[in-house]
Amino acid sequence: MSTSDEKAAEKAKDDKQRAADKRQRLADKAKSLKDILWASAIASVVTIVIFTSTGWLTTQKVVEDAREDGQTELMALRASICLVKFEQRDDAAAKRAEFEALPWSDKETVAEKFVAAEGLATMRGQDNPAEGAVAKCANAILRS
Repeated sequence: MSTSDEKAAEKAKDDKQRAADKRQRLADKAKSLKDILWASAIASVVTIVIFTSTGWLTTQKVVEDAREDGQTELMALRASICLVKFEQRDDAAAKRAEFEALPWSDKETVAEKFVAAEGLATMRGQDNPAEGAVAKCANAILRS
């Protein structure tokens, strides 16, 4: 064989080796990328499962917390309105003195009965006071 044939044969052999190396590098990259994607998918699923099972800031939990906070604030607002209604009465000072004269154990019960009888905790457009509104209103009157 001549030198040019040897060089051509060697070049063909090198080209085959380079092509084989290139295919191997591409296969390794594809495998690596596939591993990364699978790891990301598994990590995402595990994270979602952990967050939802422990209740960390799921949408449902946020909505429930907001509703509870809203109910608490609404009760405070209703208690304030009830207190204003009570203070606008002509006999407010006399009733307050009457409540003060009662023993400590009876104050809350008598105040709640008064609030319920007078409808102070019932808001306009409602037939009955909201749950817990009478007790909250009576507390506000006794603390004023």
